[in-house]
Amino acid sequence: MRTTRKVSVWPVGLVGGRWYERPVVENGKVVGWYTGWRADRPFAIDMAGFAVSLQVILSNPKAVFKRRGSQPGMQESDFLKQIITVEELEPKANNCTKVLIPLLQNSYSYL
Repeated sequence: MRTTRKVSVWPVGLVGGRWYERPVVENGKVVGWYTGWRADRPFAIDMAGFAVSLQVILSNPKAVFKRRGSQPGMQESDFLKQIITVEELEPKANNCTKVLIPLLQNSYSYL
């Protein structure tokens, strides 16, 4: 996370009714999403699966994370599409092949 220039992404364990969800990476670029729900979302990623550089936040003062007004499950996409494109995402965790973050909230309901 410390090396994030704009927005970095990585897999998250125990989320979306799966053992893990992750960005699909080819040649160092995100090309799709392995997810349990709506892979057609612009950024089909859980909140625990990305980091945003403070510089990006400061240079996009009108970008907001909507607590209300987004469709269910679309908050991450609605926020990220204000500040970045999928092509600009920075894959971490060995090109998104290693799960380093388990989502522990409600994880027992998925097991």
